[in-house]
Amino acid sequence: MRNRIKYDYKIITVIVLLLILTACNSTENKKGSLGSIEPEASSGAAKPQVTIKVYLGTDYSAKEFYKRINEAFTAKTGINVESEMVPGAGNDMYKKIDMDLASAGTVDVIPLIQPLILDKYVKKNYLLPLNDLMKTEHYDADKKFGQYLTKYDGIIYSLPEQVSTWAVFYNKKIFDDAKVSYPPSEWTWEQYIDTAKKLTDPAKGIYGSYMLDYDIYLFMLAKQHNVSAYKADGTSNYDDPLFKESLKFFGDLGNVYKIQPSWYEFKTKKLTWDGFMSGKYGMHLIGTWYTALLTNEKDYPKDWKWGVTQIPTDGKGINNFGVTYTYAVNKHSAHPKEALEYVKFKAENSAIMGGVIPALTDRVAQKQSLKEISDASGDSVNVDELSKAFFNNNLGYVQEKNIGPAATMYSNIILSESDQYLTGKRSLDDTIRAIKDKTDAAIRKEESVKDE
Repeated sequence: MRNRIKYDYKIITVIVLLLILTACNSTENKKGSLGSIEPEASSGAAKPQVTIKVYLGTDYSAKEFYKRINEAFTAKTGINVESEMVPGAGNDMYKKIDMDLASAGTVDVIPLIQPLILDKYVKKNYLLPLNDLMKTEHYDADKKFGQYLTKYDGIIYSLPEQVSTWAVFYNKKIFDDAKVSYPPSEWTWEQYIDTAKKLTDPAKGIYGSYMLDYDIYLFMLAKQHNVSAYKADGTSNYDDPLFKESLKFFGDLGNVYKIQPSWYEFKTKKLTWDGFMSGKYGMHLIGTWYTALLTNEKDYPKDWKWGVTQIPTDGKGINNFGVTYTYAVNKHSAHPKEALEYVKFKAENSAIMGGVIPALTDRVAQKQSLKEISDASGDSVNVDELSKAFFNNNLGYVQEKNIGPAATMYSNIILSESDQYLTGKRSLDDTIRAIKDKTDAAIRKEESVKDE
């Protein structure tokens, strides 16, 4: 996730001014451009003196978008917003949030950058069920968000702000300098590796490829083949050969082909989740939320154009994958009604304002978001290219995360045990065996706790 929604300072300033006018009963009409979106009026606006707190990673704190979206919300509702800073970004910031929530902390709104965190917090009973409050306000979440809405036995604990699939973003300048053709609209992993080899130039400090330390990279081939991480009896399915093939494939990209930083280099040099924006990498396989960075010249100025194409495949496994980014209300919030207003505002407006794909059933809004991204790209990409890379292709779609018994532990085990293989400390077979054995033990432990 992680957390990522940013946009041009001047554009957002225009939005804020329009929202302020709206709060003063302005009769301006809605328009189709990003800079002139007027969110629908929120029900149950609070008194001006009410202040809610929202968790925000310190790595994001200097980004203008987070300030501007909160100003827009306050102008619309009269509810003040304070950012509760927590160290880091992405998954790292949940170390502090976990401790807060475990001790009944009262920060009102919780960002959930991926489904595993939502799943964990639901199981730990940290989140406020939203059904009754939304029913009181006659708010139809199913109508607004449809398939993007996550439920637990019919209970809604969060609303989705954006939906992300995966794609390959590329630096056109690096391609042009290396005299390499841009990637085709459909391609294979062999073509990806061959292209990255041509782009890699150690003398200039340029790698052809960039990938991060997220768990999905370690089993993405299995996901493309829609191989479940669980067997029918609920135990780990990590002994399926495709999980072994996936881990070897990812390791080889850095250790054998040397087209991207190895896992060891990524960890020891503490390379960052937004490293592609440095201009030192030819291609980056990442979620489509990354358009928020690429269109944000305020926080990420650059002197190069970018392109995008669909994720490569091996010709047999042809699924893409992705997640939704959601917001939830803390069960111990002192202002649950106002906190829900913020969650609703983020879900309905933030993605469109930030230049990413909204998790809305409104197809017009999703199509419009592609136009907004294209317009904000500085002539880098057009709507057709974005559509083919994101939606209009021959790829299927599966959930990125392995949701099931002991899901969070499963993810942590994959990351920690795979590290042993990727850094050369243990064999591939022993690593796969360790992942399965430790995950099965975690699943048994979770089941035994339920039975008590």
